[in-house]
Amino acid sequence: MTAQQTRSFGLWLSAAFAAVMLYSPAPALAAPAQAPCQAGGVSAADRALADQLRPSLNGKRLGRAVTGNRMACARAIVDAVRDRGLNQRAAVIAMTTAIAESTLNNHTVALDHDSLGLFQQRPSQGWGRPEQLVDPEYATNAFLTSMLRKYPDGAWMSGDVGAISQGVQRSAFPRAYTPEAHDAELIVTALWRQEKAQEKAPAGTTGATPAPTASKPAGPFQQTLTTGATALGPITGHHELAAADWNGDGRPDLVLVNGTETVTGKTEVRIMDGATNFAALLLSTATALGPTDDRFTYALTDWNGDKRPDLLVAQRSGTDSGRTEVRILDGVSGFQQLLVEPAAVLAATDERHHFAAADWNGDGRPDLVVTQTAGTAGGKMEVQVLDGAAGFQRHLMPPTATPEPASADRQVVVTDYDNDRHPDLVVLQKSTTAEGKTRVRVYDGEAQLRRTLAGADAVPGATAHLDMLVTDWNGDRRPDLMMVQKPTATNPLTELAVFGG
Repeated sequence: MTAQQTRSFGLWLSAAFAAVMLYSPAPALAAPAQAPCQAGGVSAADRALADQLRPSLNGKRLGRAVTGNRMACARAIVDAVRDRGLNQRAAVIAMTTAIAESTLNNHTVALDHDSLGLFQQRPSQGWGRPEQLVDPEYATNAFLTSMLRKYPDGAWMSGDVGAISQGVQRSAFPRAYTPEAHDAELIVTALWRQEKAQEKAPAGTTGATPAPTASKPAGPFQQTLTTGATALGPITGHHELAAADWNGDGRPDLVLVNGTETVTGKTEVRIMDGATNFAALLLSTATALGPTDDRFTYALTDWNGDKRPDLLVAQRSGTDSGRTEVRILDGVSGFQQLLVEPAAVLAATDERHHFAAADWNGDGRPDLVVTQTAGTAGGKMEVQVLDGAAGFQRHLMPPTATPEPASADRQVVVTDYDNDRHPDLVVLQKSTTAEGKTRVRVYDGEAQLRRTLAGADAVPGATAHLDMLVTDWNGDRRPDLMMVQKPTATNPLTELAVFGG
């Protein structure tokens, strides 16, 4: 739907009526004319699924008002998405939109301007003829075609679902969509599983299975904990993202370290508040360091135990000593003071070496964990750990081969995955196609990284262009997976999604 802003009272009244339609329950008037979404009408399975999901639905528009008729329309949307060859996320985006626009009612009489059908598409704006727009299959495909055109190259696979709905619909009420994404995800997940069960049913059977509950999806990194978009600002030059609790409120914040192409000419740090879903700026500052290019890498750690993250900066090559050097800047000073002067710790390294800080031996002092992801003699990723208490001059673990094949396209994170007080190694293998999934493998720190602790396929979709962070978002002591879409020429916002571990 769209509404043109004008000073005319008549058009203002029309917009106000549309707002009521989007945000308020339907008034107790005669029911508007609707068309069925399934040729056979509402099935018993649709009614049963509506009954099963109803207690878990909490959106502003649909929520516990879900019925068998609305579930039949939801099924029509999912069927159209699957027939199109698109994945479950596409169905969630379409479902979110239809819930916000029509509460899953296939309107045959326009309620706002000339808007019709499940998606309230307008013939006058080129969506199709009136008889086409009340055909759920046509209307869903019209929406999907527009989505693919406006979000090419799999861009719709990441970012806030509600923002993508708005990008397609261009509604006068852009905030109407996001509150419905939760209900849309539950409905799509249930219908998608039922369709899969039908496909696998033996010949001569109905394939009917009990309607799935609205509980969390099985396995790690399958449930969306939050999505959002934040005005983190320009991300140019050499930079890295991290998640750390900057203000001590128990919620991870989003940290950007920008080494080059900054306004001040120095290495800069910006931090967005996790408690506001990254809407509020906590810090924006130039550090005591000059520019740091791609020879440098960064990590956040509480080096001095003052409960404020400090910035560890490793220079892998090009140092005066000819070796890899580490320095640490004090978080309490806004990264203006050095806690550790440049210290040579290893022979020169390169971009195949990833640096992290973690208390490996439980002495209360962060140690330096260095992972070589490619170019090792044995063809496996190798990890070595340098003792923080000795200024990184002594090995706690010499270079040790892990079971993970060496590969330059892997991202590694060090975190205590299983809460046994031994840091573990998380290896992320990003997907390059919309049908693929990001693979997550965890190697057990207690076993010196020689044993696989966990493995999972994360949410589907091309993620090779995204940044991946691992953090405990919801305080359940299980690492969650944060995917970050950085700003583009057409979208100035940094978009995030967090998937529960």
